Amino acid sequence: MSKFLLLIRKENSDYANKMYIEAIEKFGGEVVLIYDYSSEEECLDYLKEVSGILLPGGDYVGPLDFFLIKYAIDNKLKLLGICQGMQSMTLYGSSDKLVEIGNLEHKKEEGYVHSVKLCNSRLKNIYGEEVIRVNSHHLQTVKNSYYFKIVGRSDDNLIEAIETNNDIFQIGVQWHPERMIEYDVNSCNLFKEFVN
Repeated sequence: MSKFLLLIRKENSDYANKMYIEAIEKFGGEVVLIYDYSSEEECLDYLKEVSGILLPGGDYVGPLDFFLIKYAIDNKLKLLGICQGMQSMTLYGSSDKLVEIGNLEHKKEEGYVHSVKLCNSRLKNIYGEEVIRVNSHHLQTVKNSYYFKIVGRSDDNLIEAIETNNDIFQIGVQWHPERMIEYDVNSCNLFKEFVN
């Protein structure tokens, strides 16, 4: 059974963390937890035994985000960034900061909230569709992506999906697929691809 590191952010609830854990375990992965107050040295002990890293949602870019992204890139590990995790991936390699969206249209968490248009990419191949429907739960966005290419945007042109240029699963999505597992086959396919 492959192991996957999940970064636990101090601002996230036990319920939110449980959703990430269950999404990985549902498709056959074992979860290794690391906390955002842990040292890089502590992380390295765990990283040696995992096949991938999940950067979860949260309120801000944490102290370990860029360290874990760099490690995944350098060691060709799978990487899945969700919401804040995706935003950290877009900011990697830049001095940019998060920006406020300025409205609450993307702060509607439950069910299908808006569309995302995908360009030709690994993510589009996983989803099998050019236009998908997603949930949404964020007040901030990013202006650009640097190391990772942009592969999906919302109708109002916000960056919603990114991925690496190499052949490793390194994908970031702005929405929360872990909360859509029970009703959305695309979200299941995303986690299946990540874990297997």
